[in-house]
Amino acid sequence: MAKILLLDDDPGVIAALNRLLRSQFKSEVNFSLFTDPSQALLSVAESTYAVVVSDYTMPGMDGLSFLRRVRELQPLAVRMVLSASNEVTTVVAAVNEVGVFRYIVKPWNNDTVVQDVRAALNQAREMQEEHSLADEARMQHGQLSPADLELRRLEQLEPGITVVEWDADGSVLMPPLDAKVWK
Repeated sequence: MAKILLLDDDPGVIAALNRLLRSQFKSEVNFSLFTDPSQALLSVAESTYAVVVSDYTMPGMDGLSFLRRVRELQPLAVRMVLSASNEVTTVVAAVNEVGVFRYIVKPWNNDTVVQDVRAALNQAREMQEEHSLADEARMQHGQLSPADLELRRLEQLEPGITVVEWDADGSVLMPPLDAKVWK
């Protein structure tokens, strides 16, 4: 089942998007809702998302900074911006800097948002299939071992699962409970 992350500092916007998209996608999609970019990044570091939709203007971290970090953590996640601004420089920056798939202007048209999210889910599926086929081809040509292919598969399912820090004596180092999982 696909997962979509929705981030906007306005709880009313999150609630409206959640109602709209849940009514259209029912059991096809799991939604994770956030009003805080830092909490959303923690989730991106722990869980794989097909689509990430972020507000552009938020306190503490703007949408482009957030999506730039999402791209680093999950390059196959399809990124979308939600914004009250339709200024051309903002749109161009979103596309050029973080590879935004769609730019949704507030207030949005419900039908258009549903179509855009459906297209993003299709794009995510296609990118994942292409990535898997490329990895299989690399393995067949000896450029990727079966163990490395499995590590990539596991990392896609659970981001960060294959990253382990070792102590000098060979023991696994665990991060402090309050540590941020991204660098």
